[in-house]
Amino acid sequence: MNLELLRTFIAVAEGESFTAATKSRHLTQSTVSHQIKRLEESLEQQLFHRTTRSCRLTDDGDVLYQYAKKIIQLCDEVEARFKEKPLQGHINFAAPEDYLSLPFSRVLARFARIQKDVEIEITVGLSNNIRPEVDTGAIDLAILTQIPPTGEGTPLYRDPLVWLASKDFQVPTNGPIPLALVPSPCLYRKTALTALEEAGMAWQIALSCHSHEAIKAAVESGLAVTVLTQKDLRPGMRILDEKEGFPRLGESEISLHQAPNLANEAAQQLIQQILEQRDTPLF
Repeated sequence: MNLELLRTFIAVAEGESFTAATKSRHLTQSTVSHQIKRLEESLEQQLFHRTTRSCRLTDDGDVLYQYAKKIIQLCDEVEARFKEKPLQGHINFAAPEDYLSLPFSRVLARFARIQKDVEIEITVGLSNNIRPEVDTGAIDLAILTQIPPTGEGTPLYRDPLVWLASKDFQVPTNGPIPLALVPSPCLYRKTALTALEEAGMAWQIALSCHSHEAIKAAVESGLAVTVLTQKDLRPGMRILDEKEGFPRLGESEISLHQAPNLANEAAQQLIQQILEQRDTPLF
């Protein structure tokens, strides 16, 4: 039985909605629906009573939930006990702030729990600032954002870039678009400003800060518009599209990069664990 399907099933059951599962599992609504459908088809049982307002376990679903919790717990314990060999060493790891909020943070936490003798030093920063340190070997391993996608490093996944605003945001009819952006050399910032300038749309910076959480809060409050990825869409936000005059954007590529001639065994083990997650949707 596919453990990822069981994990999604548990998330839906405990959150009592598919929407709750998208947040806890960091998956899209369509991916959650597809995984539950696959699980129901494999078991030939309906697992949820679904309406527009609720999502409750069926009797069969409740039985599966009790087993699924035990299965996941036992699998995690067995994997932690036997799969990983003890390592020692130090890993200099770097990533943009937004990437650490994805399920990858669970991969990192699991590695740290199992490899207790490995020190992991995490640097959070902009991809353009991190990249040179990887190339020189100052950073062993990094997750980088590439806009537009370049295919460099080991690509992990792509996510559409979108204009995000609060649900009640009104596009100015006369005047500049207020923006909330991370300072240069942020790739999201560069993408947003280039797109607006090419479209001949006026803009002004309403908020400039290095925190993506602060950026999102500014958007949710209606203070400003920003460019992030589709996975960053929250309740209370909406996507601004061409119908409202906003230019189309491309995609963001998340990729894994390692220092040249990396001989760090602990870092190589972490790389392997990251790559094992590539077939699992991370947003």
